[in-house]
Amino acid sequence: MPVLDHVHRDVPAASPVRAPIDWRQHTDPEEFRASWTVPADEAIFRGHYPGFLIFPGVCLVESVHRVAAIHAATHGNSIRLTGIEHTRFLHPVFPGDRIVVAGRTIAAGDELRCTATIAARGGDEEPELAARIRLRYRRSSR
Repeated sequence: MPVLDHVHRDVPAASPVRAPIDWRQHTDPEEFRASWTVPADEAIFRGHYPGFLIFPGVCLVESVHRVAAIHAATHGNSIRLTGIEHTRFLHPVFPGDRIVVAGRTIAAGDELRCTATIAARGGDEEPELAARIRLRYRRSSR
């Protein structure tokens, strides 16, 4: 089964994060990087917040989760999210911003920890650190 078919099957249909990911393959099984543009017409913006649209923090967490799942699958692993250990939202992400998720995973037996940062950039602006997120996973069979 192709890697992305597996990931799309495992990411819930209700996921608010729908933008296509520009995945950058790493040969290092511990590091990952991906980016995409937050669509200005994303449905999640309808109520978050009228007059001051920002990409919700839960969507930033979901973004890291999607990238971690793709990364694990490209290295022959299937993972299940078991916890959100830490989140720190530092800068808002707006419609049309380009976000970059960069992180690393550390394995310990069946457990896997993912530490990531999200940087956001609108137009010609310099990227701003938008979030720091740490997730915990358990390896599972497909």
